[in-house]
Amino acid sequence: MPAIYNYFTSAEVFVHIATICYVLGLLTRKELILRIFLLLGTTFYILYYFYITQSPLWDAIAASVLIGAANIVVIWRIIRERSTVGMSEEMLSLYRSFPNFNPGQFRKMMQLARIVRNCDESLLLDEGVAPGKLFLTISPGFNVIRGTQHAELDPGTFLGEISFLLGGGATATVVARQGSDYVVWNTDALEKMMEKSPAMANAITVLLNKDIARKLAVSFPTRATSMLPSNVT
Repeated sequence: MPAIYNYFTSAEVFVHIATICYVLGLLTRKELILRIFLLLGTTFYILYYFYITQSPLWDAIAASVLIGAANIVVIWRIIRERSTVGMSEEMLSLYRSFPNFNPGQFRKMMQLARIVRNCDESLLLDEGVAPGKLFLTISPGFNVIRGTQHAELDPGTFLGEISFLLGGGATATVVARQGSDYVVWNTDALEKMMEKSPAMANAITVLLNKDIARKLAVSFPTRATSMLPSNVT
């Protein structure tokens, strides 16, 4: 018993616990858990350096504090990438339009965005003209025109996504009425971000393809009956 008591009251116990934390961290494949274990291990090493001699090993403590601080920064980044902590109600509402994005990817996307409160009627897309911008409707008040056909767009609709993905001009004209709200991105900035980050490129491509598929799913050809033989009812 005295030996056990002496062990748990000695400075050596801290270095042993620190080693266990490091080993457990290196055995996990989850980055956040790994970082937490490494931070715990660093903390116990600091305690070891403080109590191992009559005079604390300040050089070793300072080095460990710097390592721990760097680890804390990375842990905070991981938490921000995986949680919506700190997002305003407006950002949380917009985040629903990005179902395949994690919170960190959404934040990166919105860093390039500009939210517009439309004071006057404005033309967002002109059929046949390359827009150079990508839009997301926030509110009602958007009219899409294709030939003689007119339709109202719902909030949460992307505009200019076909031109962005495939190039070429807009497939329809879209007018934003007074009082409508939308988000706008410069496509050049988005393309540069996608070039630098394959993960963002994949997320944006999947998002816009899903939006196109959703639009096609609710679109019905108006002349389908004319393609049938006259004797078919």
